[in-house]
Amino acid sequence: MKFLFLIFLLYSFPVSADVRFITETENTAEYKRFQELNQSSPSVENYTLDNAQRCNAEGYTYTSCASDMLLADPCPYDSSYYANCCPDTYRYTASECQAMGKDPGIYSCGGYYKCE
Repeated sequence: MKFLFLIFLLYSFPVSADVRFITETENTAEYKRFQELNQSSPSVENYTLDNAQRCNAEGYTYTSCASDMLLADPCPYDSSYYANCCPDTYRYTASECQAMGKDPGIYSCGGYYKCE
């Protein structure tokens, strides 16, 4: 019985909602402070990166590999940086393997395959 009474009370209260926008005008307390913040010019920084920085930031960090490895997946900004070092048996694209009459292996490294 108490439960029904509580439900009745909850449904009998008026429900309302509104949206209020906070804006700073000359009549509000923080108006002068916000005006000072808006008038100060932000510091201008140079956000341009050279191509080497862009490559390194995107994971193209290799410039050389061990003797039995090949560089793979060159950086689009600077082709002297690569994303992978692959075993030297992974040196063919899938179409090169098919042109030799072989199938590309099931694994690839940087887009290169071992022909089987």
